[in-house]
Amino acid sequence: MEDVREVSAELRRLAETEALDHFDTTQVLERGRRGLRRRKLFGVGGAVAGIAAIAVAASLLPNLTSADQQPGVAGQKQNSLFEPIPGVPRGEAGADQRITKEEATRRCSLRYPDEKRPLQGRDPGIRSGHLMMYDIKIGEKEAQCIVPGGDKPTAALIAAAAKDPLPASTAGKLRNCSVVAWVDVTDWQVVASDQSKALKRAELIAVSPSGHKVLDCGLSSDKGFPGVLENNTSFATLTNLTGSDPVLDPSDKSVRTDMYAGGGGGGGCDNGICSTYGMTGWGRVKSTAATTVRLRIGSGPVYKVPVGPGGWFAYTWSTNSKYKIKDQPKVAAYDKNGKIVKVFE
Repeated sequence: MEDVREVSAELRRLAETEALDHFDTTQVLERGRRGLRRRKLFGVGGAVAGIAAIAVAASLLPNLTSADQQPGVAGQKQNSLFEPIPGVPRGEAGADQRITKEEATRRCSLRYPDEKRPLQGRDPGIRSGHLMMYDIKIGEKEAQCIVPGGDKPTAALIAAAAKDPLPASTAGKLRNCSVVAWVDVTDWQVVASDQSKALKRAELIAVSPSGHKVLDCGLSSDKGFPGVLENNTSFATLTNLTGSDPVLDPSDKSVRTDMYAGGGGGGGCDNGICSTYGMTGWGRVKSTAATTVRLRIGSGPVYKVPVGPGGWFAYTWSTNSKYKIKDQPKVAAYDKNGKIVKVFE
């Protein structure tokens, strides 16, 4: 394995630190692909035993800035931290490509050469940088592939990401997201980010140098929660949003369409009263008046994150306040005067 020092400039930025307070939790929650959904996590004697959760504070991490990183032309930049993949464009040109299942299979076989099972899904609709599942038989272990873009991370970069799976720095998160997607996003602009030590989870939204594409990247340091993806990415082409993207009004073709994807679950329920809930999500607010996105379930405390450049937001939220089992979390954007400008459902 190459010496980790070979990643030089990228790892020097990891010297950034953003201290987080200590939280005590035992589990982690995963967002749904789209919309809100309630999940009963564990059944115990007919009741639902949820995760131990503590309300956490939001923070918008700083954007990546580096004098030695200049945005390149999509598909043409050469970064020594990545190797080219034959037949696949590099950089943002290799992200969110509409490709055939045959091509997705070829790319996933490069990533997982020992995996011989076929991928689920069918043409059209397969896109690079998105999750695909392998067909499994009863008793087999679940397996998935983030369909690679055109930037294969070096062994040194993979080792650095494995050593620090949930970095505190923005540069570290972009590095790890690049390793997950096989798309070099180290020079993309971070427009929203939230991290929870309680959930062992971070959510990051970044826009490509051209402004044409957006990345949602979820990172996790938890390896012990069954059925939860440790890391995941999805991309959207902002100049070509379709029904397969989390657009709330597909007929709206404006440059700032409302977008939203989020979900989670809860438990600790007894006689219809529950005590824990958590969820992660991201989106974009069309209204330029929006300044914050606030979340709440039942009569519990409000969790608030800022709306970043371009209307983007991301959250990782958990609470141990009591709520009725029929309650659903409320997610809405507010202006500076505390008026609701958009409800997300």
